[in-house]
Amino acid sequence: MNVSNVHGAIDAFSNDENITTACKRLLQQQSFSTQDDIRQRLIDMGFDDVSQSTVSRLLSRLGVAKVPNAYGKKVYCLTVENEPVQVGSSISSQIEFITHNQLVVVVKTHPGGAQLVARLIDIQPHAEILGTVGGNDTVMVAPKDINRIEQCERVVKARLGIPV
Repeated sequence: MNVSNVHGAIDAFSNDENITTACKRLLQQQSFSTQDDIRQRLIDMGFDDVSQSTVSRLLSRLGVAKVPNAYGKKVYCLTVENEPVQVGSSISSQIEFITHNQLVVVVKTHPGGAQLVARLIDIQPHAEILGTVGGNDTVMVAPKDINRIEQCERVVKARLGIPV
């Protein structure tokens, strides 16, 4: 392999790394409802030849999902499990109430919010939580021990930024 091929490969890797970092930063700072909006913003930032398929690959690599925001509009959101979970008011505003019936903790959300809420609870395992099941607007959280249901409910509330 000649030297120019090595430099070309390094430059391509470096550019790939830069566009991934730029895309991640954009998603952390702004809301985007279409891949074309993300593509256009990357072009505005100086990345040339950004196609829709490039954006699609970036979103897949970053573990991005489309989820409803506080206004019900679907936007792209980072969901990679090694990302620290930072619950903001937009998540807590999706929650109508949290309660339990001595067997499971129930989180009632606005329509379409349950899957995201369940994922936020599941991302970082906790000793009080066995697992979650998320529907459209309801999350059922199974405690590891039903005799500690109230502690489990407190953990769920803390995860979601709800005052205990």
